Amino acid sequence: MVTGDDSWVPYCDRAEWSDVVPIPQDDGEDPLVPIDYSSRFEDVMNYFRGICKREECSARALDITKEVISLNGASCSAWFYRWKCLQELDSDLLDELDYIDTMGKTYPKNYQLWWHRRLVVEKIGKIVAERELQCTADALEVDTKNYHIWSYRQWLVRAFQLWEADLAFVHKLLVDDVFNNSAWNQRYFVLTRGGQHAANLTSVLCSELQYVSDMIRIAPLNEAAWSYARALPSGEDSTTLEQLVPLATAILESQPTNLQAIMTLTDAATEMSRAADTSKHDTHTAKALELLHRLVKLDPMRERYWAWQVQELTKARPFVK
Repeated sequence: MVTGDDSWVPYCDRAEWSDVVPIPQDDGEDPLVPIDYSSRFEDVMNYFRGICKREECSARALDITKEVISLNGASCSAWFYRWKCLQELDSDLLDELDYIDTMGKTYPKNYQLWWHRRLVVEKIGKIVAERELQCTADALEVDTKNYHIWSYRQWLVRAFQLWEADLAFVHKLLVDDVFNNSAWNQRYFVLTRGGQHAANLTSVLCSELQYVSDMIRIAPLNEAAWSYARALPSGEDSTTLEQLVPLATAILESQPTNLQAIMTLTDAATEMSRAADTSKHDTHTAKALELLHRLVKLDPMRERYWAWQVQELTKARPFVK
């Protein structure tokens, strides 16, 4: 937001804007709760509406979009009109990136800003890809959970095929903070959507299971890592849940109340009860029920959900206790 500036001159007092007819905001004859805009905001917006009405794409039109954005960074109209002017004027888009960098420090969670950045980078092309990777990395150091940055980075990685660089980046984030669920989400995005990884995911499944298992051993209660592990696609010989059974069993021996390990074993037992031949149905179902009863006691927040799971499994296998 703009701070006080004694040197600022209202547009209504600028000779070079005398040809523009300002358009006041129309709130109707009797607005219920009129907003108490500052005189500066009203003046800037009146002349911005006026220049939009003229459909003028000029240097002064570009300048006034900057002033509107400084007063209201979320103004869709100002960002839209700014992009229109940049294209019409064939402006230097590298300079525009510098401007976006500056505004990004003030509005890091502004959807319009990140969408505008995408338009600019898309127009410039891959020559700024490395710059953009570094830009998002720097921004994520400030806020690792910023959805807008992650969304933009996913577009960037996909648009310019930067899968390997992103995988290395995500690994660094997880080494720094194994609980970073946003980084786990990004890793899944890279492995399931990215080039050779997506095409040959089953070939890297073994190493990926080893990777996430090592991370789980560092923090056995980390829900993000367990969720990532359970989401991995199954291999040709066994399902992912089956392959996680030894890890979950070992952790449960040292941490009997580890909910993530119990949930993994429950899912695995339930899955195997459906897939096994008739002679093994009851064994796997009994194991699943035993684990579900433990969850009912250990997880009061979701007690009713686990009780419902017991009920549903019992309906499917009424002779198993």
